[in-house]
Amino acid sequence: MGKIFKIDFAELNLTGEPLPTEVAQKMLDYHIVPMHQVRMTLGRGVWASQKSGYRPKEWEIKQGRSGNSQHTFEGKGAVDWTCSGDIKELLELIMEITDYSRICYYPKENFIHCDHKEIGYKRQYFEYEGGKWKFIKNF
Repeated sequence: MGKIFKIDFAELNLTGEPLPTEVAQKMLDYHIVPMHQVRMTLGRGVWASQKSGYRPKEWEIKQGRSGNSQHTFEGKGAVDWTCSGDIKELLELIMEITDYSRICYYPKENFIHCDHKEIGYKRQYFEYEGGKWKFIKNF
């Protein structure tokens, strides 16, 4: 068996404040555990891009946002993942191994947004282009 995918919950929390217990459990169940298998298959470093896991609703609103982001973890939450080396390989493995319902690749920023927003029976892949998500395909 390979190395354990070690995650510091502070790396998944933009504010630096302690994570609410419910958020930490969702983070573990819906993001860390599934990404452990991706990390093991990929065989190299995978981490949250710029602490892009949890963002409290109040923080989102103070930033001029709606507060409805999946990153608020009112549902199963969202994490923006990145890796060492070729990020396209990470993207393919996330689609193959995890059950994220929406995946959006940000090529210029070099990260992949992954969430569990309820969208029906299909999973969706987008690419960030021109300031918005561009639908690419259902998978």
